[in-house]
Amino acid sequence: HGTTAVEHFAEIFLHLMGKVDLDNAISVADQTKGHAYDAYFLDCAVRHAAPLLSLDRGLKSVALKLGVKLMVV
Repeated sequence: HGTTAVEHFAEIFLHLMGKVDLDNAISVADQTKGHAYDAYFLDCAVRHAAPLLSLDRGLKSVALKLGVKLMVV
């Protein structure tokens, strides 16, 4: 039997991060012409050199342009 998405998710290491650097996130949103909530994730990934896990093609494209590594599940 195949591995389910839930089983894959259970294998992902998650770490709760502190506050978002709102000024930087707004700057990222302006720079990327993206949404603020996407910029929060991008800011966190950039500042902590953390990979980004997303199914959003647009967000993944912007992340790669910013040098953020993507996590593939």
